[in-house]
Amino acid sequence: MKNYILFIALYFTIDVLIAQNVGIVRKNYYSSYYDSTVMEKIDVLDSSTFRLGIIDPYNGVVTNIGNSEYNSSVNLNGATIDSYLNRYYIGSGQNLLTFDINSGNIINNVPIFGSKAATGFQNLRFNHSDSKIYGLLPINYYSYIYYSTLMGNIEILDSTQIRFASINPSTGQYTIIGNTSYNNMYTLAGNSIDPYQMLYYYSAVDTLIGIDLYTGAKFSAVPIQLPPHGIFENIAYCCIDTSVYGLTRQNYISYVYDSIIMEYAFIIDSTTFRLSKINPNTGVVTFVSPSNIGAGGNLTGGAFIDPNSMTYFFSHGNKIVGVSLNTGLISSSVSKSFDSGAFAFDMMRSTQNCMNAAAIRVNNPNGISETVNYNLDGFIFPNPAQNKISITLHVAINKIEILDPKGQLILEQKDNLIDISNLQSGIYFVKVITENGELFSSKFIKN
Repeated sequence: MKNYILFIALYFTIDVLIAQNVGIVRKNYYSSYYDSTVMEKIDVLDSSTFRLGIIDPYNGVVTNIGNSEYNSSVNLNGATIDSYLNRYYIGSGQNLLTFDINSGNIINNVPIFGSKAATGFQNLRFNHSDSKIYGLLPINYYSYIYYSTLMGNIEILDSTQIRFASINPSTGQYTIIGNTSYNNMYTLAGNSIDPYQMLYYYSAVDTLIGIDLYTGAKFSAVPIQLPPHGIFENIAYCCIDTSVYGLTRQNYISYVYDSIIMEYAFIIDSTTFRLSKINPNTGVVTFVSPSNIGAGGNLTGGAFIDPNSMTYFFSHGNKIVGVSLNTGLISSSVSKSFDSGAFAFDMMRSTQNCMNAAAIRVNNPNGISETVNYNLDGFIFPNPAQNKISITLHVAINKIEILDPKGQLILEQKDNLIDISNLQSGIYFVKVITENGELFSSKFIKN
């Protein structure tokens, strides 16, 4: 009986380890032939494969999951993990692939379809508070003109609209949410979901866009506040401290006169990188790293946060680098090692962050999302606190709720002086409903 219990414990431990930091392992196969001109052997790329793998971010070892590898291509514009079902999702052309994280097998491969002629479902992200997959849907609109040379009609791309949607990974059918079209270009700089506030964030070059998961409406659109030639990228949301992190890449340039084109052109002299976090309501970027960490992220490599060690991990060339969320300093930097022939580990995603998170901002019954106003003239004091907090708003308060990180209601009262002495240490959310129906939401730390 003891051996049986030990076996179960070991199996569970292995399963948990497998399901942590998952990504796509790419491998090339070559053949060689002798070239008489250069009088040496030449390697020729015959084929490429991909498979599912895991990475240990502390030693860089990439381990293949299972024995299955596949010859088709994958889209490096988005991937996500369902931590509850142990499923990894990624696009392949116009299809959506579903991997079983434990076996490494593709268990579903379905065409993406819906009400519009979309070019794909991109920047996908799983939301832990409602177990749905959200993403951006580029829709092209064409017109036809008669081309006399070919003596036939040809398609001309007139415009592209970006719509917000969710997708059913079992069927591949997407559902457009709301009526808002997004004309902002989106980049591979990353995206994230705040499962508490039910908001999807993505980078539109110099603007951070927030989308309401309930309505698909634009919740916020704020300029990313950095000096000229600064970029905020490799976005990752942390459920422990409810912050949006990323790497700030700052280019320093000089201008030189080019006599050939007879005008000034800029040259990048140097580049610095810092772990940073952004306030999605104002666009203000705050440096976590006190100085240049000297390492930038691969946009297709992905980034994830380990909530246990409070570390931000990202790919830098053939290395995986960890940066402390507390100090902003590099805590680890190791080279990736692969099985023979593999050369890349892309679209890293982690199952650990935001597990069991629950929505705090709710949707109104009439379908119009409540407005979370972080700019009300109010504050929580003290913060952090040990025994009591006081909530001050310059509007009449109807109800105050205190919730834990899983969205569970801990306290409810109207009095703005709240006894928190019996709460365990950690981060808590404050939800205030005012007399005029406005919703104010914030957080505090219990020491």
